Amino acid sequence: MNQRGYTLTELLVAMAMLALVLSGVYTLQRQGLYSYMMGSAKVEAQQNARVALDLMIRELRSATSVTATAAGDLTFVDQNGVTLRYNLNGTALQRTENGVVSILIGGVQSLALTYRDSNGAVTGAPANVANIMIAITTQPQAANPCAASALNQKMIVQDQVRLRNML
Repeated sequence: MNQRGYTLTELLVAMAMLALVLSGVYTLQRQGLYSYMMGSAKVEAQQNARVALDLMIRELRSATSVTATAAGDLTFVDQNGVTLRYNLNGTALQRTENGVVSILIGGVQSLALTYRDSNGAVTGAPANVANIMIAITTQPQAANPCAASALNQKMIVQDQVRLRNML
């Protein structure tokens, strides 16, 4: 008797093999998604810090005088006579122009400003500042509870600016 069909054992073996293949595909897909989220979180953190740092450096190059220096706080006057201030308020990097506060970026862990005189020595006196080393540590602003560890990327972006127009 030749009845076409599958036995219960053959069906169970086929289903077990299919389950193994699908679990492998699921694991690969999940790992790929995790890698993508981690990479995009790094890029977001780095781009945010780079944009803020570029703006700070561009404006600092045109500074005519530094009026106040502190840890994580800088106030100066640009070539147009506009008073600008950069400071860290919580996790927001703020830019204040003539009393008007705007948030440049969020997710800032730290803002480190090192003030140096024309000889390269660290100084705290605003009148002696000739170079400023800026270091911004950021993390992504978005919070996703599904990928907390992937979004926990911290980036440090730093640069140094020489003040050109000091009087």
